[in-house]
Amino acid sequence: MKIFKDEEKLSPEYVPPNLPHREKELELLMTFFSSVISGSPSISTRVLVSGSVGTGKSALVKLFGQKACYEASKKGIDLRFLYVNCRISKTTFLVLRKLVEQLKARLPERGLSDEELLHKLLDYIEYKGLYVIIALDEVEMLLREEGGEPIYLFTRVGEERLKIPRISMIFIFRNLEVLDTLDESTRSSLLGNIIHLKEYGYKELYDIIKYRASLAFHPDVLMDDVIQMIAEIASERGDARYALDILWRAGKYAEVDRVMKVTPEHVRKAVASVYPTIRREHLEYLELHSKLILLALARSLEAEKTAYITSSVLNEYYRMVCEEYDVEPRSYTSFWEALQRLDDLGIIKIKVVSEGARGRKSHISLLGIPTSILIKELEPLLPKKSSKST
Repeated sequence: MKIFKDEEKLSPEYVPPNLPHREKELELLMTFFSSVISGSPSISTRVLVSGSVGTGKSALVKLFGQKACYEASKKGIDLRFLYVNCRISKTTFLVLRKLVEQLKARLPERGLSDEELLHKLLDYIEYKGLYVIIALDEVEMLLREEGGEPIYLFTRVGEERLKIPRISMIFIFRNLEVLDTLDESTRSSLLGNIIHLKEYGYKELYDIIKYRASLAFHPDVLMDDVIQMIAEIASERGDARYALDILWRAGKYAEVDRVMKVTPEHVRKAVASVYPTIRREHLEYLELHSKLILLALARSLEAEKTAYITSSVLNEYYRMVCEEYDVEPRSYTSFWEALQRLDDLGIIKIKVVSEGARGRKSHISLLGIPTSILIKELEPLLPKKSSKST
């Protein structure tokens, strides 16, 4: 049995058939472009989609493109969806050339200005009787290279032609504040239909990870506590792309270990490989009992093979470590204060969980470093063990 059923389902380029928690935005796009999909647009539709990294902007727009073309085909409308990433195609000419390639149009490119080439493209679209939705992703890169001219070109040139509007646009931005750098006439051509994607929270990320894991992994490979752990980590950024990267890397670490399940330790290794959050110099400056608590946490997580440990169980491990190093353990109050300081530093995560009538419990997790590496880094920083422990 293999870990992965289809690891490509975790690729940033993969567009899943469903996007959990983006259903409303997808419906809104379908509504904005309804006249285009039905082949009866009276004006050229323009929509701005914005949101920070990992909020699903590209996946949303690509999924919309697939659905829009499918719905149009059922009505006998030849609708084409053309997607260009401006981080790769950084000039208007490169964008236009990409559009020509996707349409498989045999058009001369050399010796033409950007505006002339766009008109040639429009002539081709009209001749073929097509309707086209163009999605330009990471538009900031295009603006950085050429200013507002490309936006003006795409939004105004089509209006100069008196025939049926054949081209509609989606502009994808990380931050709409970049629009403040444009002149008033260009900026006014974009204002109107704006869809802003908020960052994902823990619950939303949990649903996304669970759904994508069901596509990428064989059944029973991923336990629920692993999904919770990744969602907890990624919720700090609200970034689904980061969550899926951790999920994929954790799966690869499980493959290397030749095991049939992805464990919390594989997740910790994945997080450390993506972005190491704990460095040795951070550990060196911790006071003694914080180091002892971290060692107890690493050992307890390793022994229990879990993503979280309760504070009461951790305190028992801490007392055992103190005895091993011949150090007087601190009171539970001081122990708890040290835990909170480690949480403030971002080294551990404290999560208070309600257990109904039984009250609440504090779950302690180690997110940024594998337990084996933490143990290896901590032990040389601690005093020599007592003779009775050797």
